[in-house]
Amino acid sequence: MIHESKENSKSLSSLLKRREFFKSITFLSLITFSTTPLHAKGSKEQFKYQDTPKNGKACKDCMHFEAETNTCKIVKGSIDANGWCTLYKEPPK
Repeated sequence: MIHESKENSKSLSSLLKRREFFKSITFLSLITFSTTPLHAKGSKEQFKYQDTPKNGKACKDCMHFEAETNTCKIVKGSIDANGWCTLYKEPPK
């Protein structure tokens, strides 16, 4: 027969509670990730969009800009080809 001290018993109990907590958090994270649309767009204000270029950089040269529809893959609304926002990124060469 194995004799457990009260201290070991408390440690095991807290470990199990902690383990359950982390399992719950992991489960909730997976649910949140799987239900969040990956194509959600942010507002113009959020990304400091402006209708003018900045330092020679414009939406028309950005990898997120969709010229056919004057839209952005990330920013909501109509986008000016000469606009700019903080998400500006040149396409890979």
